[in-house]
Amino acid sequence: SGNGNDATRYGSPTLTPGALNGLPVMRYSGANGEYHSFMNMTNIRTVFWVTKRAANNYSFILGDNNQYHFHTNTNRFFHTNHVSLNVVNGVLAVNGTATNGQTTNVPSVMSVISLRTTGDVEASSFSSDRNIGGRYWNGDLAELMIYSTALSDAEIAVVEGCLAWKYALQGDLDPSHPHKAVHPGALMPAIGITSPSSVEVA
Repeated sequence: SGNGNDATRYGSPTLTPGALNGLPVMRYSGANGEYHSFMNMTNIRTVFWVTKRAANNYSFILGDNNQYHFHTNTNRFFHTNHVSLNVVNGVLAVNGTATNGQTTNVPSVMSVISLRTTGDVEASSFSSDRNIGGRYWNGDLAELMIYSTALSDAEIAVVEGCLAWKYALQGDLDPSHPHKAVHPGALMPAIGITSPSSVEVA
């Protein structure tokens, strides 16, 4: 990642070259014990994923060894009860379209997902829920970026745009997204978000 935030592999997730716009993705089978762990983060405020998850896979979009702030509910992003209010009261978007994570399914096709929480939340893996069997990610992950600050709407849109163009997903962005038609890369330094606390999985 360039920030010393490299993740540690457990089990056999597979780096698949050229899987998305000529770029590699990390492929997870959903097998017990297959995930990446990273430094425990207790002050997460904004997260971006480029990912997909198989249907009926009971795994969290971020996991932890002792907390369940991102608790899923089968196909839905988040549980109706067992989840942090800072997560469900935040702003979740799929390809730039704001959505309710308690009523919306995690995409089964590669998508740009963003979340700004209303307060600090905790995670330390992608993705294992407290090492409970049957709760490991089944799908692909191309990118994971975690910020300890709550980015503004404009900043989130820039990162969404950059990720969408990087992985040739810009056509899937919401029609009203400000960066659907033009790559926003030149705006990154202007808004001061060139160094996220990204997590490198390998």
